[in-house]
Amino acid sequence: PLFGLIANVALIFSGQAVRLFSAIRADLPPGVDGWGISLKGLMGMVVIGGFCVAGIYWAVNKYVLPNVPQPTTTKKKKEKLSMSIGESVTFLAKSAYVRDLATLVVAYGISINLVEVTWKSKIKAQYPDPNDYSMFMGNFS
Repeated sequence: PLFGLIANVALIFSGQAVRLFSAIRADLPPGVDGWGISLKGLMGMVVIGGFCVAGIYWAVNKYVLPNVPQPTTTKKKKEKLSMSIGESVTFLAKSAYVRDLATLVVAYGISINLVEVTWKSKIKAQYPDPNDYSMFMGNFS
């Protein structure tokens, strides 16, 4: 639950960052590559985030994990069933849960493609300038 909350908050901040860099791009003089400047800014944020993640990973491995007691029991390995591809497909096809899950994934893929293509074409018609489109998408997300 915590990761989902953090991801949703990060989406808000990323949308505002895109909007901010679009506003900076709109104020540049005509000869300046605005897309390059905003791309460098956004990628700089990605690099800083990567360094933050690497630092947290290092700190956890250096200070937290050495203090955690290691389990002493060993688990017995399960024997793997060796099935051919055809046997695997028939095994999965017999499971109602897997069939329902596959139907859900395919239906989601089809519906999101239909809605997103239609929606984005209408937004492109509304905002033909790439900078305005980027600013709208930053506000939307």
